[in-house]
Amino acid sequence: MIEVRDVKKWIQNGSRRVEILRGISLRIPAGQHVAIVGASGSGKSTLLGLLAGLDVPSEGEIWLDGTPIHNLEETELAAVRGEKIGFVFQSYQLIPTLTALENVLLPYELNAAGNGVEKARRLLEAVGLRERMEHYPVQLSGGEQQRVALARAFVVEPPIVMADEPTGNLDSVSGKLVLDLLLEHNRKAGATLVLVTHDPEIASRADRKVVLKDGVVVEDTLPCPAEAVTGAAEKGTNG
Repeated sequence: MIEVRDVKKWIQNGSRRVEILRGISLRIPAGQHVAIVGASGSGKSTLLGLLAGLDVPSEGEIWLDGTPIHNLEETELAAVRGEKIGFVFQSYQLIPTLTALENVLLPYELNAAGNGVEKARRLLEAVGLRERMEHYPVQLSGGEQQRVALARAFVVEPPIVMADEPTGNLDSVSGKLVLDLLLEHNRKAGATLVLVTHDPEIASRADRKVVLKDGVVVEDTLPCPAEAVTGAAEKGTNG
């Protein structure tokens, strides 16, 4: 489902090049739940952003479901994101002028055909927001806003869901509820889940843990042989 081949990311600051990722290779099969962990500055959120097509690598290749996204134009990249990825941000990223229901509906209206209202309503009910659908983000608590974001991530039934510290801005009670809902919905949907966290307890609930330090992988509970990564990418090229 996801293949990463020797991905590097740096930024140029005048004459100085700041290395963020120094060569990451991973293969994440369909349906796997992966936790990417590491200290602040290790590169985990940068890696997630690259996997989601929110940024492009300086070097290397990234494949999503057989599609090479590392060299796509922005319009093509946006189409892949809309079709294949549901993203949950730490800071919710809800549109303040839209109601909870309208926020959930937005990806559907942009990327799917037909009327998604009933589907959006069912998702909001499933995350416990039946009585809050017509409320605006400012009228919702942090936990409620993140539950809206969860419903939005699943509304187009993407094969891949990504979450960047989804409980980082929440208290422990709200955070546990949001995490339980995310994992339960993902289990039912059968999607691939890639979650960035600094919380060992959250990471312990994943099928696989990938630990980054100084822009490289220092631990992987399910390491993949390099030839498997190469073979999968070549298969995507030929297919």
